[in-house]
Amino acid sequence: MEARLTSIAGQNLSIKLEIDTRRPAGGTSSRTLITRHFTFVVRHHDLPSLMSGKLHALLTRPYPKGRDWFDLLWYRSFRPPVSPNLELLQNALDQTEGVGRTDASLWKEMVLDRAAGLDFERLRHDIEPFLERTADLRLLSGECLGTALAD
Repeated sequence: MEARLTSIAGQNLSIKLEIDTRRPAGGTSSRTLITRHFTFVVRHHDLPSLMSGKLHALLTRPYPKGRDWFDLLWYRSFRPPVSPNLELLQNALDQTEGVGRTDASLWKEMVLDRAAGLDFERLRHDIEPFLERTADLRLLSGECLGTALAD
């Protein structure tokens, strides 16, 4: 279907779909009506469930990824800040780390522990191509992360 999302001839939009065949229990879904360019309905996780997925990636990925850390700041920038769906986060952690090995309610402490050794300059370099405003790179710092988690 031609969506006409750009006026630039030959420009393409790629959408990556990932299907979790062992989806952890506890996610909450929502439906959103999109009316921009053409009308359709999207079924998706709510923000707390999406944040849980992001936290799970951030805490279990063997290497730091700039987008994970920037997205965490985005979730916490809402007022009031988004908090994770702890049931979903716990089930995801149990699935990958082993049942009872981690406590999802301690997510802030786990994030801060993981952040202690981060090279924020490297993370900023990683995320830079994806930002519309390069000035937003300054937000990816230990200080901003600490502030975001203090709420």
